Amino acid sequence: MSAVEVKSELRTLRAGRGVSAPDLSGRLGDHLRTLCGNSAVNRDDEPAELRERVIAELNSQVRRLPDDMALAARVALGLHPQAQDAHFRGRVAWLARRLGREDRTALRRINEAEVLLAEAIGQELGRRSSSPVGAGWHVAGLRVLVRLDTPTMEAYEERRIVADRDGVDEIMLGMSLPCPPGSDGLDIRADVHWGGRLIRHERPLPQRSQLVIGLPRPLDAGESCDFSVVTRLGPSQIASPHYVLTATRRCRRFELRVRFDPDRLPKWVRRVTGEPVRLLDTPQPGSELLQPDAVGEVYTDFDDPELYLAYGIQWFPALQP
Repeated sequence: MSAVEVKSELRTLRAGRGVSAPDLSGRLGDHLRTLCGNSAVNRDDEPAELRERVIAELNSQVRRLPDDMALAARVALGLHPQAQDAHFRGRVAWLARRLGREDRTALRRINEAEVLLAEAIGQELGRRSSSPVGAGWHVAGLRVLVRLDTPTMEAYEERRIVADRDGVDEIMLGMSLPCPPGSDGLDIRADVHWGGRLIRHERPLPQRSQLVIGLPRPLDAGESCDFSVVTRLGPSQIASPHYVLTATRRCRRFELRVRFDPDRLPKWVRRVTGEPVRLLDTPQPGSELLQPDAVGEVYTDFDDPELYLAYGIQWFPALQP
C-alpha cells in the first residue's frame, strides 16, 4: 500500500470543512473507506454514522504521532474542537497563531504531519490485511459489567462488532480462567442474552472456553451488529481477582464496571493498562489505584487497546471472615 496514495486522500479530505464537510461520503478515497470498515464504498451510509466512524478512526491514528504533529494533523482535518473554520486556510491561520509563527510555517508543519499520518494509516491497513487474527470483523465497542456481589461472579458483556468483509454471519469469543481443583475443564455457564444465538460452546483447552455466536443475518463490509452475552461462574469455578481484555483483534473502545459487595470491599483495586497478562499472576497495587464508590463500584475505559496486552481491573480480595 502506498503512503503517497493515502496522503493524496488526506489532502482531498482536508479541503473546506474537513471531516465536517456535508459531502463527506463523496470525499473519502478507497483507503480511508477501508480504514473506516467500509471497503465496499457504500455511499448510502447514514451521514452521522459515517462521520462518527471517520472521526474515531482518524483520531485513533493521529494519537500515534508526536504531539506537535498530532496537533497539526487534527487542525488540518477539522478534528480539533477549537479549529473549526469552514476553510482550510482559516485553520492554517489558527495553527499559526497557536504556534506563534507565520502561516507558511504552519502549513509546512501540516504537510509534515500529513506524511506521518499517511504512513501510520498505511501501516494499520497493512496490518489488518495481513493478520489472520483480525480478519473478518473487529469490535467497535465493548461494555462490561462484572458483578462480585452475587453468589458467584457474573459478567454482562455488550458488544458492537463491525464486519471488515462481506458475509460475516458468526463470530467466536474466548475466555480463559484457572481450572477448578480436580477438574479437567472450566465450570462456567454462558449464553447470548440478546442480539444473536449460541451455536456451540467449545472447550479447546482445560482452561479455555469459546463461544460460537450466530448473528441475526450476514453482515456486509462496514455493517455493525450489537449483541449481549452473559457469563456466570459455576460453584466450583475459581474466580481470578481481575477482569481484563487481551484483544486478539482490534477493539476501538472498552468500558468496564466492576461491582463489589460493599460490605466486603477488596484491599485495593487498580487499573491495568497494557500489561503482559503474566504480570497479573503476582498482584501489586501499582500507581493507578481506583476507589470503589458508595455502592461498591469502580469504572474505567480504554480507547484502542493494543493487541495481546491486558487492559482492565485487578483487585486484592478481602480476607475471608
